[in-house]
Amino acid sequence: MENRKMLVVYNTCGIKRDNTDWYIESINSLLNQDFEGYRVVFSSCLNSPECFKEVYSTFKDKISYCYHTDPHTVNITFNKAIQESVKHFGEFEGYLYVDSGCSFEDQTNVISSVYECFKSGPYGIVAVQTDTDEALHVLDPDKFVYQTPEIQVKDEDYVVPIGKSINQHVHLFSNEIYKKYNKIHPDIFAAFCSESTFNYVAASVKQKWVIMKDLQVRHLHSLDGASACASFVSEKHSNMWNNLLYDRDATEFVNDKEAYEAGLGYEECNNIMQHNPEAYDEDGYIKDPDRLTSVVNKYLFLSKEELDYDEMRCKFIP
Repeated sequence: MENRKMLVVYNTCGIKRDNTDWYIESINSLLNQDFEGYRVVFSSCLNSPECFKEVYSTFKDKISYCYHTDPHTVNITFNKAIQESVKHFGEFEGYLYVDSGCSFEDQTNVISSVYECFKSGPYGIVAVQTDTDEALHVLDPDKFVYQTPEIQVKDEDYVVPIGKSINQHVHLFSNEIYKKYNKIHPDIFAAFCSESTFNYVAASVKQKWVIMKDLQVRHLHSLDGASACASFVSEKHSNMWNNLLYDRDATEFVNDKEAYEAGLGYEECNNIMQHNPEAYDEDGYIKDPDRLTSVVNKYLFLSKEELDYDEMRCKFIP
């Protein structure tokens, strides 16, 4: 396709249950956008054959499909759906992750607004506000609250400070990130904590993480069931922050002096690993992006030996 501005990946998981009617409603809201140059992909991890067939019969070639036949985390299936899409269509300017519980409803300006925000600054990640489970209070408890149906970021886009994070439901990621890592999401995590690393992934490409102003979408919390592939808590370490795949141990980077000096932080809201402020300039940009990239690639992304994406089983229908 030409004019590849945005790939929109609608991510579902049928390990615990299907929500077929909701998926169709949500995808319709993604298609009903006043914007040119985007493609929707239905990324389906082990939804039932009946569910997949109904979605396919509803949309046919209006969207693309990536059916994952093995259980994988959302981070991994999102990465794989992007890789397969890029193989077929080529690279896009940005890749929009949409949680299965999200719908744009009758708002036809969501994607155009996201794109406008994305292009307005050196942004590697653009967050869209949702009506539940944002965790904006972690950024500033005096300014934001945890649960509210009200739009909280108004009038001006809000740059997420280094060391802070929010929950991900609808987020756009830049092609600069994809080109650097051949992936978007750090994929070492069995369940939680991914978002605490987003700022460092963006920083490694000299970009920032921003929350878009004046717009909010609907979000049904844990529609498909949160983190269906693994336990929330590590059986080995008995906590959520050291719950990594392929027997990785988070203390390896938490206690690594080079990782700290390069500018990496992790789960700072829980005081696990504070970032080194000296690694950033007065405007919040990393001073040595190559050094941070090396650390991010080593510690936050799985190696090909651990998981070869080319060998993952999936069915892609463009």
